[in-house]
Amino acid sequence: MSVEAHKCNVIDCKGFIVFENADFDYKNPPTVNGMYEFDDPKCTECGKEYKVVPHHAVIALDEHEDIELVESACITQFEKREQVRSFENEIMPYEKVKKFIQLRRYTYSPEEVIARYTNYKNGEYVSHTMKDCIKNLTPELERLAPF
Repeated sequence: MSVEAHKCNVIDCKGFIVFENADFDYKNPPTVNGMYEFDDPKCTECGKEYKVVPHHAVIALDEHEDIELVESACITQFEKREQVRSFENEIMPYEKVKKFIQLRRYTYSPEEVIARYTNYKNGEYVSHTMKDCIKNLTPELERLAPF
């Protein structure tokens, strides 16, 4: 399986156009409405539709039928963005703390962050990375800390 990712070209959109290209037949590409088209993926965030045409070029068509080449991205960028979206959309406080730790690649456990937050509230020293957790997770930690 070969997966490609390209950055969405909509202003302020952080989404990606992701598609599998392993089965593309370059000798006999399919046509849709008289145009060569392998796939028609959508942006993972804004939903804008794109066309994958021969040579793996991903293009965007505007209302005037102008063609714009979309910037390529690596699959790692896409996966990182999916992690951020998962964190941003999480509503359960404990799970949000857990996802933040994974996102930042810290070695803390959620229980450790909750305990250190309690210490921090009592005026004790916490490390720079723990302060990062506290700063970004205060609402969740307020709900989880035993006060």
